[in-house]
Amino acid sequence: MRKYQRKFLTEKYRRLRKKVNQTGIRVFLVLLGAGFAVGLCFPLRPKHSEIEKRDLASFPGLTAAGLWDGSWFTDVGTWYSDTYPLREMLIGGASKVEGLYGFQGEQIVAGSAQTADEVPDVEEDAVVTPAPVATSTPTPEPTQELEDGTIHEEPEMAGDVYIAGDTAFELYYFSQASADAYASMVNTVHARLGSGVGVYDLLAPTSFGVCLDENIQEQMGASSQKDAFQYIYSRLDPGVKKVDVFDELVRHNAEYIYFRTDHHWTQLGAYYAYRIFAEQKGIRPHELSEFEHRTYPDFLGSFYAYSNQAEALAANPDTLETYTPMGTNDALIQPAEGEPFQWFVVSDVTDYAPGAKYSSYIGGDNPFTTIQNPGIQDGSSCVVIKESYGNAFVPWLVDHYQNVYVVDYRYYTGNLTQFVKEHQVDDVIFVNNASAITESRAGTMLSLFPEG
Repeated sequence: MRKYQRKFLTEKYRRLRKKVNQTGIRVFLVLLGAGFAVGLCFPLRPKHSEIEKRDLASFPGLTAAGLWDGSWFTDVGTWYSDTYPLREMLIGGASKVEGLYGFQGEQIVAGSAQTADEVPDVEEDAVVTPAPVATSTPTPEPTQELEDGTIHEEPEMAGDVYIAGDTAFELYYFSQASADAYASMVNTVHARLGSGVGVYDLLAPTSFGVCLDENIQEQMGASSQKDAFQYIYSRLDPGVKKVDVFDELVRHNAEYIYFRTDHHWTQLGAYYAYRIFAEQKGIRPHELSEFEHRTYPDFLGSFYAYSNQAEALAANPDTLETYTPMGTNDALIQPAEGEPFQWFVVSDVTDYAPGAKYSSYIGGDNPFTTIQNPGIQDGSSCVVIKESYGNAFVPWLVDHYQNVYVVDYRYYTGNLTQFVKEHQVDDVIFVNNASAITESRAGTMLSLFPEG
């Protein structure tokens, strides 16, 4: 009897489950059909995007040629996806879900995730010593004492990051294989482009290397970014211009050069790096007072998210500070999908989500961005090869080149060897933070510079 009851109940459950599944499928198909029908309603379809500041795709005209080669159907598909009703709301929702805290493919490195290679010794004559910075005002002597902002408190683990007081850090682990691959990539690019193109390499330290006590770094089993950078620079060809910004940032580590709740440097931190670049380039860097300065409070970045929204960070959000270029604030962005659109070098992010404010700089991470300064007519140009650290650095270059081309190598797929030659580019500038120096990324960057 019990066996029969169990069999009966099992069969009843199966019938019920089948009925539920069938109902679910029907509901899904109805909703899908309704959505498709709504999507075809021309009056409901938007014609302009306020988020992207561009006109959306228009319905294509029907031609015999378009029907024959299939391009008309492709254009209809583009129109359908580009002008879907409630598009702005859906984009905003996706942005909040997928990039609520400004995640752009960066990696946060936790404490026990890796072991570090020992940094090889570098011969004394191979060590890079940055030249003094030339400015329009007297430059402090290298020996001049500035306020020391070094943090001596040992950080504690919170989620996937470490927190000391109200400041979060990611650890840095040296990989010799990655360092060698990166140096080899830069040398190869330099050789393929030839002596007529200036190749600059700027290695950006993270807050861990600049702001945290060196003894504590060692106690935590991490590596010295300064030693790692010196090793990489020692492996670069003499013709590559080494933009060694480490000591300059350490000298200013009491200033607001890194965010507390995010893994990026601030635009002020990028400014001090820009001054070192200007010295290497032989140009006069502009003073901060020459730029329009704005502030945007309540920024809670990637560290905040990776810390599981630690209370210490939530109670002390960052303030994003921007300095707008003088010559132009216009940029043309080529997104990963869709047509190019006009944007800003430095955007007003007053209404942005707390975690998205770093995208003020060049609209965030996009495959290719063009900035043309109408105030410069000498034909000068540069290509910046960067990950997200380069975003805050690019605005400082705008007033020194007629054309600034920005490539995020994680998303760009073009031929930069050909591009540099066709556009007679003067300088190629690599900007990578310490954690972005990996074998895979070096390979990706090299693939953009094929021979010929």
